Amino acid sequence: MGHAQAVRPSAVCHASASAEEGWAEVAAQPSRWRCDDGGWSLSDDVTLIRFDLGDAPGRTLPQSLVTHTGNFERIDVGIIGADGSARWSSIGPADTHHLAAGPYMVVPVPGVTSETRTIAVAVVRPWGKTIMSEMRLDAYPEGSGWPLQRIVAMAAICGMLLVPLLINTAFYSVLPERYVIWHLVMVAAMLVQAAFATGFVHIFVDVSALWEWQASNLAFAAMAGAALLFAASFIEAGSLSPRLRRMAQQLGPITWLVGLLACLPFERVRPYSSPAMHIAIALAIALLAAILWDARQRGSKSVKLQIIAWLPIMAIGSWRITAYLVPSLHPTEAIELYQLALALEVLVTALGIVSRFVDVRQERDRATARAIELEGVADRDPLTGLRNRRTIEQRFDRLFERGFRTMAVTDLDHFKDVNDTHGHATGDVVLRAAAAALLDDRDTKAIRMGGEEFLLLLRGHDAAARAERCRQAIATRIAAEVPGLDRIVTASMGLVEHDTRGNLQIDFAALYARCDQLLYEAKRLGRNRTMREKVTGFEPAHRAMA
Repeated sequence: MGHAQAVRPSAVCHASASAEEGWAEVAAQPSRWRCDDGGWSLSDDVTLIRFDLGDAPGRTLPQSLVTHTGNFERIDVGIIGADGSARWSSIGPADTHHLAAGPYMVVPVPGVTSETRTIAVAVVRPWGKTIMSEMRLDAYPEGSGWPLQRIVAMAAICGMLLVPLLINTAFYSVLPERYVIWHLVMVAAMLVQAAFATGFVHIFVDVSALWEWQASNLAFAAMAGAALLFAASFIEAGSLSPRLRRMAQQLGPITWLVGLLACLPFERVRPYSSPAMHIAIALAIALLAAILWDARQRGSKSVKLQIIAWLPIMAIGSWRITAYLVPSLHPTEAIELYQLALALEVLVTALGIVSRFVDVRQERDRATARAIELEGVADRDPLTGLRNRRTIEQRFDRLFERGFRTMAVTDLDHFKDVNDTHGHATGDVVLRAAAAALLDDRDTKAIRMGGEEFLLLLRGHDAAARAERCRQAIATRIAAEVPGLDRIVTASMGLVEHDTRGNLQIDFAALYARCDQLLYEAKRLGRNRTMREKVTGFEPAHRAMA
């Protein structure tokens, strides 16, 4: 396959015909022929194309027809000589071969000589206009595609589409958001489209014209539908009209359904297949434009990069659709520009997802910090700042496993007399001073159980001694911080120390109950003292074994 050698006919004209009409019949009616780029139609069974070669000496003789790959029933090719004689041949989709350098298929035109004046072509029941509108004569029997530099550029673009596919897959593992899934679908569909649109798929697998046409249509519909669902889920809540969001969520699946129906290979569907696809994509583009405008007006941060990503592909797609639907225009695939726009879209959108990922992480971090802050407030005693009873009950099992196996319950002696004599305001100051005397570090957890009662949960070989120092520090701290009291406020303590050589398995309530018993024993024996014991286990009645 060499570099394209142009075969420029003196004129190219086309006409529509029914299946019953022959070439000679239509050729005898000049008024039915158009010799411009417009007027291509799928409403009739047959499209006739006439390449007038002229009779200039030394002209390049065509050896094949090259056209955009598409589905059709058959193509009849006639070689008409200067004397009017014609030699016809017919080929079906299976008789064509595809070029790996471009989205083209090749129809052989054997037997062209210097006496040939016209190449006549009859495309029977085509499914797309570009089969006819992009048909050209080629000087090579095997056809010629893109030059090397264009092949390299298109291959690079296809490679670029793989990168966001991998990146989005990695994103989803850490950010399982719905819009990442829809962008994965978009990129996968774009990759399929690029593989067929550039013809590179034929390097790896031989795909029939029917399958190629169906796969391309399905990818086109999947891309447009996923773009709508991506926009509906990607743009922040409050930054898009709920009506537009609902419309995108509804039109996305409808676009997929239209793409599926347009692939049905039934003759009754043929005239409407491509127009229906193009109209569905046009509606998707119009809705996406409305979404971008509305989100931009509402101050969306996410939409800024999407405008850059989508405007080029929307502009090129709009031109392709307009050129296809308007009879006076030349239908075109605009492959190179379209592939460049696809590459720009996936790269810029990937950046947008990265930006959104960072924003979401920051929002989650702020929410987590706020939740921790609120949880901390809820778990703290508002008067003393110590942890409250709910906190220690919830965490007791984990703390016990981590070695916090000494529990001490402390109660202020004659605290009711302080309240009765000096008032509750002074009583609150006394409680805050008592709380300040209790250590709270990595090996000690201090909790206010309620009223004038406190609890220490400790670990370490000197846990009992540290608890006793805290109890004694209470009286010193209160005397220093609460002047004017008529007595020294002391504290009593009940302490249970677990022998680490034992196998103590106990819940919070049972251990607390035993400490409370020891506390009341300390009160009964005169207060301002600690009653303690070391245990290795508890009987069902929770009686300690010293």
